[in-house]
Amino acid sequence: MTAVLLAAKAGVAVLLLAAGGAKLAGLRDFSLAVGLFVPRWAPAALADHTWEVAAAIAVTETGLGAASLSWPELRWLNLLVLALACGFTVVAAVGYARHRGRPCRCFGALTRREFSLRSLVQAALITCAAVLAIRPVPAAEVSLGLTPHLLLLAAAGLLAVAAGTAARALNAGAAAPGMAA
Repeated sequence: MTAVLLAAKAGVAVLLLAAGGAKLAGLRDFSLAVGLFVPRWAPAALADHTWEVAAAIAVTETGLGAASLSWPELRWLNLLVLALACGFTVVAAVGYARHRGRPCRCFGALTRREFSLRSLVQAALITCAAVLAIRPVPAAEVSLGLTPHLLLLAAAGLLAVAAGTAARALNAGAAAPGMAA
């Protein structure tokens, strides 16, 4: 069972790193998706700060993904990841209900997905994995020293950078004339 729990923790962490890194590489596009969730009645000043909200979401995803991958034994951290995953499901549900067919930019330029039933099901599956991941793993089974924790943290950073680099390359390719999308 420990292997299943660790796989769920690692899987969700890697998804957060890829999504956060890709969003950081394309904050302008992601902020447009965030803008879909600003109510029409909200003050204009709120709509003017979607870039900051988008940046905060992307940094939070990346930070939680890196910490979760590097310190899988921290249960309180897994609760934060679960809360974020629940937020994804709420956003996917509202997006499906109100913005169906619009780009969600959940993984930045790494996907061209839109708010759809498929995106809602995927968000729910990520939340299910996060629910599984909150179960405590016996510390004796995950006893890592400082060096492995730091190496995992470095690997997490590399993964986020790789996702961002791929997203930038896809954005550049989509913007170049004569390139296939």
